[in-house]
Amino acid sequence: MVEHSFGGPWTEIKLDAVEYYLQCYTKALKRVKFDLTYIDAFAGTGTRDIEKRVGGLFEGAPIETIKQTLAGSARRAIAVRPPFDHFVFIEKDDLRCSALAEIQPENTAIDIRIIPGEANEVLRKLVGEQPWVRKDNSNSRGVVFLDPYALHVDWETLIALASTRVFDVWYLFPIRDTIRQLAHNFEGIGPKEPMLDRLLGPEWRELYSIAPEEILKRDLFDQPVEPEMRRVVSVRQFEQWLKQRLEKEFKFVSEPLPLLTAPTRQAFSLFLGVSNPSRPAIDLAQKFVRYVNKNFGPEASHRKSGL
Repeated sequence: MVEHSFGGPWTEIKLDAVEYYLQCYTKALKRVKFDLTYIDAFAGTGTRDIEKRVGGLFEGAPIETIKQTLAGSARRAIAVRPPFDHFVFIEKDDLRCSALAEIQPENTAIDIRIIPGEANEVLRKLVGEQPWVRKDNSNSRGVVFLDPYALHVDWETLIALASTRVFDVWYLFPIRDTIRQLAHNFEGIGPKEPMLDRLLGPEWRELYSIAPEEILKRDLFDQPVEPEMRRVVSVRQFEQWLKQRLEKEFKFVSEPLPLLTAPTRQAFSLFLGVSNPSRPAIDLAQKFVRYVNKNFGPEASHRKSGL
């Protein structure tokens, strides 16, 4: 057994939200006989190990900490009813990939494909193959879950997924870690520029500008001072900028679902991007995601996270 410990209460909120959407999605699309695929690009081991405190006065038992294994996104997706027709699980780590392979003998009647490799490379290769290249002529539809361990989703991968016109993409964006990389002064970016280009595309430079007062600055000898370019957006403004960037690729992008790791600390933003341009597909996504944001939004996030 390979232990895979990560996240916190917000992780269950994220998984609950995506699982609800998957259930709505398969129920709606199975009625019209679509061939459905679920792709988990950072599948891990299929489970999540946590430590939990139990016992106490109200339970009539000594307080102790126990280990508990919970279903991860891959196992939750397999349990969705009505089911998907195909599952693709991508995992780069060899040990996690081996643990993930245990899912196959437990579900021999299900078409499960486990692909070892770097998620961006695998995804871009997949969407260049059948049935995804058929776009509007395809009877195939699918949901992709991008839940990276860090800043590991390339903007080019999002463009490739959006170009299929058949995928709904849930993207857990690490907003807090990204903001940390965006230095207040542009000069502070330094060697991080290539990483930010990969993550956000070159347009992230729009987030910096020269304040009017900087233009007028002069030194002690009354000589003009080279003005500094500063990041001019807050976390919330950055989140909306990112949504607008995603809207240039996807036909519909949901309002982000904030995931909190502390009462005032938003670590992640969960987006849904719909690549299908058809009005019925967009209407369905909007209907489902309204429930997701209502039941798993900020108030629910505070309550379920114990914040």
